Amino acid sequence: MKKILLIVTTFLVSFSMNAEDAKYMKAMEKNVATLDSATAISTYSEVGNAFERIGSANSKEWLPLYYQAFCTVMIGMKQETPSKMDEYYDKAEAIINRADALSPDNSEIVVVQSWINSMKISVDPMTRGQKLGQRSGMLNEKAIKLNPENPRAYFLKGSGLYYTPANYGGGIDKALPVLEVALEKFKNAKNENSIVPHWGQFQTEELIKKCKKSE
Repeated sequence: MKKILLIVTTFLVSFSMNAEDAKYMKAMEKNVATLDSATAISTYSEVGNAFERIGSANSKEWLPLYYQAFCTVMIGMKQETPSKMDEYYDKAEAIINRADALSPDNSEIVVVQSWINSMKISVDPMTRGQKLGQRSGMLNEKAIKLNPENPRAYFLKGSGLYYTPANYGGGIDKALPVLEVALEKFKNAKNENSIVPHWGQFQTEELIKKCKKSE
């Protein structure tokens, strides 16, 4: 009798876990699909809130926090005042650091950490450029080292070089080869499912066009 009860209990627990996993995947797939086509602040806010709710219900998962941070950065980029930009970038940094605590040494997470530091520079380049530029660069190189096949790490590096003046170590000549590596890695990427990070190919292609137009 005890053996039968154990088998039934194990089955019920397994069934419950599978149902929760399916619910999680369905919610993530829906919101990642919405995020893929988002352009407006209202959409980023709505889907960011959805990822926050998913993360609260799945506290051991890093991806909801990752996407919540992503949405927060995008909202920050669309703000009109430095103080509001900083508010969102600081919030995004706190969120992505929580994801980092759940999944340390994750190349995708480190890419977003680097990206946030880059965006903070844009708020006040003269004051923040040296310190945060070094931090962003170190994080970007860490992301590449953790996963040399991560195209977003190369995209971020290439875009950083593109927007950095030649006399400060950047410029189109240095950016283009890195962006072309990024594009090749995007084309060769094999994503395990639809909810893993997959953004960046379109942005890479557009930046390559700008580089070639300026040559």
